[in-house]
Amino acid sequence: MTKIVEERITSWEHQSAAKKISTPADKSYPVITISRDFGGRGAALATLIGEKVGFKVWNDELIEAVADHLGSDEEFIKSLDERRREMVEDAVLGFLKNVNTNVNYIRSLKRVVRTIEAHGNAIIVGRGSNYICENPGSFHVRVVATLKNRVAGFAKRENITKNEARSQIKKKDSERAEFVEFNFKKDVTEASDYDITLNSGTFSLDDMMSIVINAYEKKSGRQLKILN
Repeated sequence: MTKIVEERITSWEHQSAAKKISTPADKSYPVITISRDFGGRGAALATLIGEKVGFKVWNDELIEAVADHLGSDEEFIKSLDERRREMVEDAVLGFLKNVNTNVNYIRSLKRVVRTIEAHGNAIIVGRGSNYICENPGSFHVRVVATLKNRVAGFAKRENITKNEARSQIKKKDSERAEFVEFNFKKDVTEASDYDITLNSGTFSLDDMMSIVINAYEKKSGRQLKILN
């Protein structure tokens, strides 16, 4: 597992070097996790912060790493991601060879996230990663927004109707909440599970990035290298 993630990290570092982007020299910078309401711009915030401080962002790449570990098709893993799988189904399918059920997925997800956390200099998006991380120095962010704001923004970005946007948002919100409750026995909306909660309907992406960086530095006692 460590080898798989290390290979991906090494590959990213080589790509970053080619683009003249460097991460902090000290490898002990704790990771940032970002939990988010669907359509709340949490993933966009992760990308922006990653570009600003030179941290690797693990979003879809996290699913690819888990798929590598399980030796499974990435599309199949995505079908499991953030969705509840009944224990009865899991027990039955577990008897079949080469069938990666939710139990195996969660086990692999935990290994991937903790390997990334051990390396540091990374931002992990979603997948209950704040409940998996073990380093007390890791920094956990929750991005929220009103349903009205998320519907308007998502409909505009995806060029769909507001009714379609509302339906998709409610479905994804439900899936994410069930995923966290089922696998971690936690309420994803519990504010005390995060170091900071931000409303993307109140703050711009740039504003939220500045707040996160400032709060991260205060918690870690480390100053991030800001890239141009």
